[in-house]
Amino acid sequence: MEKFRGCEGKKVKIAYGLSIATFVKVKNDNSTSTFPQGFTRLIHTHLPKSDYQLLDFGSGRKLERLGDVLVDRPCPIQNSTRENPSLWRETQLSFDLSEKDRWHNHNSWKDRTEESAGPWICRCGEIQLQIKPTPAGQLGIFPEHWAHWEWLRKLLFPHNEATPARPRVLSLFAYTGATTLALARLGCEVTHVDAAKPTVQWARENCKQSGLSEAPIRWIVDDAVAFVKRELRRNKQYEAILLDPPTYGHGIQGDRWEIHRDLIPLMDDCWQLLSDQRRLVLLCGHSSHVRIRDINTHLAQRHGRESVIECEVAQAYLCDLSGRKLDCGFAAKYSLG
Repeated sequence: MEKFRGCEGKKVKIAYGLSIATFVKVKNDNSTSTFPQGFTRLIHTHLPKSDYQLLDFGSGRKLERLGDVLVDRPCPIQNSTRENPSLWRETQLSFDLSEKDRWHNHNSWKDRTEESAGPWICRCGEIQLQIKPTPAGQLGIFPEHWAHWEWLRKLLFPHNEATPARPRVLSLFAYTGATTLALARLGCEVTHVDAAKPTVQWARENCKQSGLSEAPIRWIVDDAVAFVKRELRRNKQYEAILLDPPTYGHGIQGDRWEIHRDLIPLMDDCWQLLSDQRRLVLLCGHSSHVRIRDINTHLAQRHGRESVIECEVAQAYLCDLSGRKLDCGFAAKYSLG
């Protein structure tokens, strides 16, 4: 894996194609005059070694290396100038939403055999993820999430402290399961929930590919809101809950999800599922409709101010070969141990 170039002297540490800036010590009601999410000062988060690398972005697109394949995909929020135009000529696979045949093969991809032209593998640490180009332009990974694994490990398995034999983790909107597998490898008991059956099957394939077929993972095809309510009725508890909700979506019964309307009630229910042993919540997202201060205000009013004191708000981004940062949304980390 080629390391980053052009990042020398930067304040942000670059590691294997991805970095995340975490803003801590959230002040007052988790709001600042600059960022609606409440970002404050920077710290660094280290990442596992991976086969992923953001090479360049600009003109509404991004160029990524996943394993041994260079992929050109839309990136509408970035209309800046490309820093390394020559790299784009090496593209092997590109996506164009405006065309009927949306994925196009280029260069050495044309020389791949029929057998090797299907899904391929991108590694992150010991996790192996199948990359499958979808009609919507997705590939099955969100590398910005990998930056949270070390934080979860430290809090779920602290040194010199008694912890549950297997910390119980609930992962909602869990997609193709990279974080599910990372936590299962650490020794967690994970409940993986996603409303799309093909996506859960994809996650199970990643599980097998990563040698974790015997890991204690429950695979659930269900609507996140409905599943959480059932878990409350069953008096279930978890040490950690992870959420990565879309802005809009549909459950398996056709129920419409709208993040501005449904997230706070879901967070409220999740709060009640937390155990007394070790209580963590990680909320990731890309939606501008979410304000962390509104969530925290509600949780504080409903469950007590102390329940939201330990909150870190992070701005996630990928860093390209020139050291430029590509916005990848936010993460709110709640630690209530």
